[in-house]
Amino acid sequence: MAATDKAAAFIFNKPGVSMLLAFIVVVLCLMIMSGSGLKVTLAPNTWYDTSDIQTQQQFGYQAGFDLWATMMSSGVSTAGSDLSNITRTKTLDTFYLIFESDDGSSLLTPQKLDFIKSVEQSVLGLDKFTDYCQLVSAGQCDGWVSVTAPGAVGSLVNSDLTVRPETEWDGVISSTWCSGGARTGISTQLVDKDFSCDNSVEPFKVTHLKSTLAFGGPLETFPSVQQDTAEQHRDLGNSFVMPVLCPSIKEDAKKAEDLKMTVYFGGLNAIGGVAYGVVLSYLAADMTLATGSMMFVFIYLLLNLNFSFFLAFIGFFEIIISVPMAFAIFAILGNGYVSFLQFMGLFIIMGIGADDIFVFIDAYKQSLREEGEPIEKFKKCYARSSTAMLVTSCTSGIAFFATAISPIPAVAAFGLTMGLMVFCDFFLVITWFPAGVLIYERYIGKVCCDKRFQKTLPETSGQSSTDESKKLGWVETWFNKTFMGWQSNNSVGRGLIAFFLIIIIVCFSTALSTLKVTGDLPANFDDNHPFTRFRLVSTAAFQSSGGIPKIPVSIFFGIDEKKPVNRDGLDPQADELANYPYYDSGFDVTDHGAQSAISDLCTSVAADSDLVYNNEVYCFMDDFKEFLAANGKTWADGTHGAEILTPAFMNYQQLLFVQRYSTGGHLTGVVANGHNENVTTLATADAASLDTFAFISFNSTLPLKTNLMTLSQMRSTVEKWQAHIDVHNAANPKAQGIQYCLIWYFMNAGEAIVDSTMVGVTISLIFAATVLVVANMNYIIAGLAMLTIFGVIALVSLMMVALDWSIDFLGSVCLIVVIGLSVDYTVHLCHSYTHSPLTTSFDRTKQAATEMGVSIWSGAITSFGASMFLLPTQLTFFRQFGTFMCATVVFSLFMSVFFFISLTTQVGPKREVEGGKSSGDIPACESKNNKVAAG
Repeated sequence: MAATDKAAAFIFNKPGVSMLLAFIVVVLCLMIMSGSGLKVTLAPNTWYDTSDIQTQQQFGYQAGFDLWATMMSSGVSTAGSDLSNITRTKTLDTFYLIFESDDGSSLLTPQKLDFIKSVEQSVLGLDKFTDYCQLVSAGQCDGWVSVTAPGAVGSLVNSDLTVRPETEWDGVISSTWCSGGARTGISTQLVDKDFSCDNSVEPFKVTHLKSTLAFGGPLETFPSVQQDTAEQHRDLGNSFVMPVLCPSIKEDAKKAEDLKMTVYFGGLNAIGGVAYGVVLSYLAADMTLATGSMMFVFIYLLLNLNFSFFLAFIGFFEIIISVPMAFAIFAILGNGYVSFLQFMGLFIIMGIGADDIFVFIDAYKQSLREEGEPIEKFKKCYARSSTAMLVTSCTSGIAFFATAISPIPAVAAFGLTMGLMVFCDFFLVITWFPAGVLIYERYIGKVCCDKRFQKTLPETSGQSSTDESKKLGWVETWFNKTFMGWQSNNSVGRGLIAFFLIIIIVCFSTALSTLKVTGDLPANFDDNHPFTRFRLVSTAAFQSSGGIPKIPVSIFFGIDEKKPVNRDGLDPQADELANYPYYDSGFDVTDHGAQSAISDLCTSVAADSDLVYNNEVYCFMDDFKEFLAANGKTWADGTHGAEILTPAFMNYQQLLFVQRYSTGGHLTGVVANGHNENVTTLATADAASLDTFAFISFNSTLPLKTNLMTLSQMRSTVEKWQAHIDVHNAANPKAQGIQYCLIWYFMNAGEAIVDSTMVGVTISLIFAATVLVVANMNYIIAGLAMLTIFGVIALVSLMMVALDWSIDFLGSVCLIVVIGLSVDYTVHLCHSYTHSPLTTSFDRTKQAATEMGVSIWSGAITSFGASMFLLPTQLTFFRQFGTFMCATVVFSLFMSVFFFISLTTQVGPKREVEGGKSSGDIPACESKNNKVAAG
């Protein structure tokens, strides 16, 4: 109490200085924030368990694959080498437009083709386009690859931008889209899979068209596309795609509705600048909803702070400024990247911050009704409110910090940032805001309308001490008279307790038997969202083979199994997967025995119908055998193994790469680090050695959506694949294989999420119980509060079951955080109950409900209102977390008011005499409790 008394005295005597000191701290944090260089990342690896060895093996595969893909691309490019430092002559990323017919009618009409052409041309005229386009020559931007590119081969648009006459279309299509009755590369890449070259029965019909536009690299100041690739993509996304390109395309997409067309757009490179900028544009739209959340909180503050714009402003400022303060500390702790999940903190801190303000204001109002010196009343008000806020801040903050133990970087960063926001807000609400209230009461309130709190409280002079209702507001009166009137009937209270206990048991039983554990990562957007539709249509609608999309599983060679990559010094949320891979020095792809074993592995795995779809395998050894046969050589004689690393076979792979890539086929290949002088090679552990990477791919039987499999089913599938690899590896030390599949990232992360959830929930529960015991010095009241928390958890679990949620990335965060968020309202009641000097449990409960009722309701309204603006957001995680927040507020309010109050009324601790010892007091703390109650 001495510390709070000193702080209260300083603020009371020097409110201006107090505000100034707090403001200086804020300014310092803002300076740190502005100079921190924090970068937004949408890299998928922020959702991976980067500490897991299998995840690191997958990183090794991607490093090797990128090297191979770079060589394949560089071999067919005529734009120049990466090391030539010719600005924007290489492809950095590709932008796609997909035009879809809404009613199934053909897009091959003059009006629709003219519209498609106009959309493409509008992009070429956008501001800054010439700063990012790929150059075909000095100062000349490359154009669209589409069937409406003016004057291009296969285009239905003339070079003068007019659509060709319909009488010419059949001739153009028959000669350029088709050849000998089969589709050419133009129709394969740009026209939907249902297009037929046979127009003898009906005219050519097209329901989907694709247009592609390349953005060039290296950008200015960057030496090559390979160096600082992530920064170049971020520059493209931040400076052009998000602020310029996306708004233009969205406007054009609205016009397409009149033609019964839909326009989808985006990038297929998940970590490319196009996809990054497009997702950021939707994120920016979601963040505009934060304006509504802020307005709601500000207006509610204004209504509850005597319509004082000054108090509403300083309270609102306190809440908002805690966000950059938290990010500043986040940066000080060595973090350099921010994921989209952390932006959700703005919505969450709104309710938490407003709740703290109401706690202080209610305590301040109550102190004004009491007798005594102003400074002593302020000390008492400050001690009571700051202690209550400290308890709620600790329980909420530590619950968020508990998510920071997650091995998933995005989840850990979210928990750390939110915990910091909670404590930054607590710092300001016990320094900045109380000082502001005093300044308002002493100076501003006198000048402006005289709406000081001491002037607006109900008159009490001349009233009897028993006439409490005339001293209370309507909320306090409802709790004091109506609600506690119901509680005075023991049958009502006991009935409510029995009812809620049954509810808790039923909820937990249902959740334990029904709630699934998937570890799945929620999709960025709903299935019907334009970005999701773009990803689906851009692949499924343009597969010339007509087959359904399949998840590939690869087996790769040449990466060290036990130490796949070097990640030293990388930020957990960095765009880069690794600094460089560690190659397997024992891998010898030129050895005939190793080649034979890999060939046999391709055959044996492909024959496993449980794992591989229709025996579909892409094996570089098959390609190598065909290459030798085409050159009059026989692989079986065992004398040509070394030719697999010759430039001739590299060129052969490049031809196959172009063919397979254009038709949507999966890939296979082999590459030796250092064989192409135009490629910037990855650093290696031993630069003098020849590092070799190779991989084979299978079309697997895995479902397209990860949420269709449980974690145990995924792990079982991994073990089946591993069984084949183990048999191979045991007999072939020169060709040790490792498996790769994109789904394995989420399986490993999901398993880590489940484990960290159990640890996080345990930590949150233990800490909440500890804080409740220490804050109240009474094990009975702490036990009743914990029972209430379990009730909220039970209701949230039942909600997850009802909404068909699972224990995945979002479910994990919710189950951990709910403990800290659900305790707030109960803590306020606990604190008031414990410090009540009255004797009976009913009287103490009545006093607690009357004193804290306004704070509880006000906090619930602002938390619910602020979270409500997450519900219409486009990002799935935002919307689902908004649902969770709204439900948690309602459940917490419901349980604290009806369950906890019933518990304390019936079995709450009693005092032997007024201000005396309370049942359940911890012996070592009895005297302290009694002293507080008596005071």
